[in-house]
Amino acid sequence: MKTFSATQLLIILANPAHGFVSAWRSNTINHKLSELRGGYDQTIGAAPTTPLQFFVLPGNTCPYAQRTHIALIELGLPFDITEVTKPLPGWYLTNINPRGKVPAIRAPSAGYDAVIYESAICNEFLSDYSSATLQQSHDLMPQNPFLRAKIRLLNDHCETAFSKTQFTFLMNKDEAKDDELCGEMENALATYEEALVESGGPYFLGEQFTLADIHLLPFMQRLVVTLKYWKNYELPSAKFPKLLCWLDACLSRESVEISSMSDEKMIEVYKRFVEVDYDFGGLNKNN
Repeated sequence: MKTFSATQLLIILANPAHGFVSAWRSNTINHKLSELRGGYDQTIGAAPTTPLQFFVLPGNTCPYAQRTHIALIELGLPFDITEVTKPLPGWYLTNINPRGKVPAIRAPSAGYDAVIYESAICNEFLSDYSSATLQQSHDLMPQNPFLRAKIRLLNDHCETAFSKTQFTFLMNKDEAKDDELCGEMENALATYEEALVESGGPYFLGEQFTLADIHLLPFMQRLVVTLKYWKNYELPSAKFPKLLCWLDACLSRESVEISSMSDEKMIEVYKRFVEVDYDFGGLNKNN
């Protein structure tokens, strides 16, 4: 198995001004902390020896980028982080992600200039890169094809069913529709409660923390904080006992602590969205 020294593990030092946990500290590993500002074809870019370059928005407030941030840390992969600001510069659209989104992963040390984008694809790539290329063992994406399919189906449910109900309920301004929209969201969440009952928990595949957990978690973090603040809503423990235990288990992981905003920062960020009736890439169906 290929191993890396502690100094090779490059983990982003979150800026306290952004409301993030300031750093990850382990009892057994001292991580080298690295932050890059600029990017591809700029004066500051990843050196050819950089194993992975991780592109995010400033402050890493995007839930999609948080998915990949968690995966990188869980896999113990060395990486540098590059922040890109909006409006996204032309070099990013041309050379990194033509869709103009984060996250994106670039692998300068792979011998070719590989670029991967979209969070689910990034995370599967990182899992395969870790197991196939680096010959490291992990549980994020099992080898069993049935379990891999289960993970992908749960992730698809998040994208096609759950997310739109969450943000439509949050952004609704007509109080008469709140009960209906809340019900639609809870119906979508019931799939996850059922999956946890089937697996026995604490995670969607039982004892293994996988890409299915990573895929949903950033959105659940935002649901809990924003819906309590704007809708005075909390997940009912009678309906979602397993899901609430799952959330507690996920939040206790170091990778999640590192990649998460504080509740206060989350409210600050979402206030701007609520004020302008942001459509969240079409997830807000009120518009």
